[in-house]
Amino acid sequence: MAISRYKDFSTVLDAKTGLRRLETFPPFTSEELSRANDVIIEIQEGQRIDKIAEDFLGDGRYWWVICLLNDLTFPFGKIIKAGTKLRIPASIDNFVNLIQTKIG
Repeated sequence: MAISRYKDFSTVLDAKTGLRRLETFPPFTSEELSRANDVIIEIQEGQRIDKIAEDFLGDGRYWWVICLLNDLTFPFGKIIKAGTKLRIPASIDNFVNLIQTKIG
């Protein structure tokens, strides 16, 4: 039997959906993650989170940063409604350093 790469993750109750999900990062408050020079965008019809990451952060693989900052638990399983506002970090390096500091 194969061992899951997720075996060491704990689960948390998602307050928005009432469902359990993997806790992939320690809990952050929006105050810890938000910075005054972050960019706020409004989702347009059909916009994808990975494309937004590519446009603003230089690499579509940073989609998880946008999810973490905006408390999006599963952005690929549902359409994010047009008009939804998302915060994008001004500096990917500063954001990743903050996370590394928190998880030590």
